Amino acid sequence: MSGISYKLSLSDGTIRRRLERLVALMDQRQGFYRNVGEYLLNATLENFEKESGPDGEPWQQLKDKTIRNRENKGQTPIRILRAEGRLAGSVNYAATDSDVRIGSPMPYAAIHQLGGDIVIPSHTRTIYQHYDARTETFDQRFRKKAQSNFARDVTVGSYTVHIPARPYLGINADDQVAIIAIAERWLETE
Repeated sequence: MSGISYKLSLSDGTIRRRLERLVALMDQRQGFYRNVGEYLLNATLENFEKESGPDGEPWQQLKDKTIRNRENKGQTPIRILRAEGRLAGSVNYAATDSDVRIGSPMPYAAIHQLGGDIVIPSHTRTIYQHYDARTETFDQRFRKKAQSNFARDVTVGSYTVHIPARPYLGINADDQVAIIAIAERWLETE
């Protein structure tokens, strides 16, 4: 996974030791880790629905400009990290005999999970406008290329875009208890 992946790691020492003891008793660990992966996948998708991290902390709200841009594109304007659903839809897991990892291969997955700054270097763009030859004036609105009769290149200075952290991957205390329950059920059926 080139975007971001999260390896199952329990923070509570008592629960971690209990899980280690349970896993040591298992003959077919990959099936157990596959069940944990399914659980974590569902928990992660629930985080997207609730628009909060695994710890229950709500994500930072969208800026008004982002909402306007989405409305102009015909996207759902208020759903955080789900304008088109690609990030949530790309979350998957990989289970082996020794662990489970959950993550997303999307190149922007990590910046949304961890937050950060993106520096956009200065660059040249082509803008399209309508020129009225009768009045020798430009319509000040930008247009799509097909709807314009005049194009010009403009230089855009460098700028920084700040992306707030909106963690969607992770394990909370309830998840840790659920993973122990999955291990116990797995041992009962194995």
